[in-house]
Amino acid sequence: MTSILAIETSTEACSVALHCISGTISRYAEEPRSHTQLLMPMIESVLSEAGIKPTELDAIGVAIGPGSFTGLRIGFAATQGLAFGLDIPVIPVSSLEVMVATFMRKNAKSPSPSKHNPPLRIMSILDARMGEFNCGCYAIDDQSVIAGEFNDRLLTAADAQQWVKELSPNVIVGDGKALLSSDSGWQGMLSSIYPDAIDLLGMAITRYDSGQAVPISSVDLVYLRGADAWQKRKRIRDA
Repeated sequence: MTSILAIETSTEACSVALHCISGTISRYAEEPRSHTQLLMPMIESVLSEAGIKPTELDAIGVAIGPGSFTGLRIGFAATQGLAFGLDIPVIPVSSLEVMVATFMRKNAKSPSPSKHNPPLRIMSILDARMGEFNCGCYAIDDQSVIAGEFNDRLLTAADAQQWVKELSPNVIVGDGKALLSSDSGWQGMLSSIYPDAIDLLGMAITRYDSGQAVPISSVDLVYLRGADAWQKRKRIRDA
């Protein structure tokens, strides 16, 4: 049986999940600025519980952003080390797409698409600070398959609000409180949620089975905003 590890560290939540012959095992924690301390013990914990060695892994699913610069780099560094060391491929997945999958799993009783209705439209939003927001828009069909309607993008607050207005989503998920004011009419549709590796794992399994795993050397993180802006923010914070 295929053994796949999933790693999600793009937000304040840190999580890992493992699919193997023993079933699905996962770990999740919301402890900001603790990813460095949490991630490797989580990985070791799920492998130990499953009774398998790292050398028995077939692939790794990893969230590649957008999201926290620091969080993404921690998760990607761990993925690189394992993938290179074990000579196994990876399955890169958008953090914003994972967030949609997490919402769908946690809200199974929420309005769902049917063959007689248009696909459910869900927008995912992450506050990128500096007055900007990472935004994604996804459609869910009657088989609960998630498909990106547009490329994930980084927008100013004004442009993000306009995008929400134009697309008129059924649900908005993520970290959008700073964008959607109480008088905007949209805040009531917001579900505050972080992406979870257990949902990334489901997508990774499907994509691995369809031949979408790739060498780690061909994967880059998706910051949307340039790394120079992250360095600027770091210098300001350190000062």
